[in-house]
Amino acid sequence: MSNSRQKLDVSNADEKQKMKILEIAADVRKFEIEKFWQRSIFFWGFIGAAFVAYAQLYGRSDLPLFVACFGLVCSVAWTLQNRGSKYWQEAWEAKVESVEKSVLGVELFANREPRQPKGFWGAWTFSVSKLTIALSDFTVLVWIVLAMKAFPFPELAAFQYYAAIAAAVTAIYIVLLLICCRQSERNTTSK
Repeated sequence: MSNSRQKLDVSNADEKQKMKILEIAADVRKFEIEKFWQRSIFFWGFIGAAFVAYAQLYGRSDLPLFVACFGLVCSVAWTLQNRGSKYWQEAWEAKVESVEKSVLGVELFANREPRQPKGFWGAWTFSVSKLTIALSDFTVLVWIVLAMKAFPFPELAAFQYYAAIAAAVTAIYIVLLLICCRQSERNTTSK
């Protein structure tokens, strides 16, 4: 499977058709972005409830393992949903890019606005969808650790370095967020 996007061929479309293609593609792209956040909120509700249930039940019964399994399944579904939504957002963005120059006379997505230097608290070019995907991945890791802690066989789950490993993985993950979640440059073929 190739990661490269091919632009929609609109060479045979007249100006009216190109305008309609741009309108539809821009609307569906906006729709996909809205759905990305709505779907995330849906999963946050289940994952948050599972965290609360896990905390309330831990050490009192065997139920935390089942709650952790539920939280893990919800988190895996969330991370897959995030990736699917990101794919469709980019697919519709490619369609917009295919016609925007001929309809509007400019390429809206080809150029990034210059960042105004305002120090640490100023704007940075991070992709909010990549950050959400990274957060959902990290939530999967958290549920795996919580499931291991709740495992009912102490001789298999008794691992005394949970805190150190959790801190190390968290620190590494934060560094990866800073490196890997920057907004990517747009691939444009026209000049």
